[in-house]
Amino acid sequence: MTANDRAAADLSPSAPNPPRRALALHKELDPVWANGPGLWGQVTSLSHTTLGLRFMATAFVFFGIGGLLAMLIRAQLATQKGVFLDAELYNQFFTMHGSIMMFLFAIPLLEGLAMYLLPKMLGTRDLAFPRLSALGYWCYLLGGGILIAALLAGVAPKDGWFMYTPLSGRTYSPGINADVWLLGITFVEISALSAAIELMVSILRLRAPGMKLTQMPLFAWYMLGTSAMMLAGFPPLILGSVLLEIERAFGWPFFDPQRGGDPLLWQHLFWLFGHPEVYIIFLPAAGVLSTVIPVLSRTRIVGYGAIVAAILGMVFLSFGLWVHHMFTVGIPHLAL
Repeated sequence: MTANDRAAADLSPSAPNPPRRALALHKELDPVWANGPGLWGQVTSLSHTTLGLRFMATAFVFFGIGGLLAMLIRAQLATQKGVFLDAELYNQFFTMHGSIMMFLFAIPLLEGLAMYLLPKMLGTRDLAFPRLSALGYWCYLLGGGILIAALLAGVAPKDGWFMYTPLSGRTYSPGINADVWLLGITFVEISALSAAIELMVSILRLRAPGMKLTQMPLFAWYMLGTSAMMLAGFPPLILGSVLLEIERAFGWPFFDPQRGGDPLLWQHLFWLFGHPEVYIIFLPAAGVLSTVIPVLSRTRIVGYGAIVAAILGMVFLSFGLWVHHMFTVGIPHLAL
């Protein structure tokens, strides 16, 4: 059979999936896949495109707020005896700036980019659990909204974006400032876990027929590694936040050394999250470069297998870096 004969057979109405029928079916299903009309349709959208853009747009809004706080901090430090901000407000701005840039900007921005691009790269119509994506976005918006509302109300967290105990305990930090941070960040972490589950399952289960793992775009490998780090790294911070809130609310001494608690427990839990976090931010950005540069240079990526191995190695090694925060706490180095 010649090429012309094969083309004619593919276009015939009796073909299993003729292009004309596929195109007509796509147009027929477009209204089903599209967002509903009006504002309510946008709010209830489950489209990966809409949710990805929404994540990125919201992240840039928080980025603007965090940047404004940074400029106010620098204005205070511009002179030797600046009185632009008092100590209380300076600590609030410092804590909020770090929290916004880490939790409300960098990770959600890259999550949104992955939600937007991965289905298109993998040849699937949508992500595995669209409602989970929507839940993640609303948890993210709620958590960020709690922090911003606290800032406007003058009760923003003030104990640093790392919230070291016992400084963040009830004894040294009365009021609701620390509670606001614990509540807001927990919602943001739940959002991140939702995105990690969504992306990992989509990459592993929803690739186009015939697309092996070794045939995926490198960006998908980067996001697979990132999702694995998020699934393993974020639960310790959620656990630590819950324990600290229980201590503050009910007086249980998890981190208070005067009552038998251990403040280093918080540092272990926080940095078990905090250093995979560095690579959770780095890997997607590196994945963008690994995808864009070969396209712009019109060549295949060199060393695909070596890059994948490096990604997996980085995922594994990233969890050991929490140790370098423990060198000065008095624990024998052999114990680390």
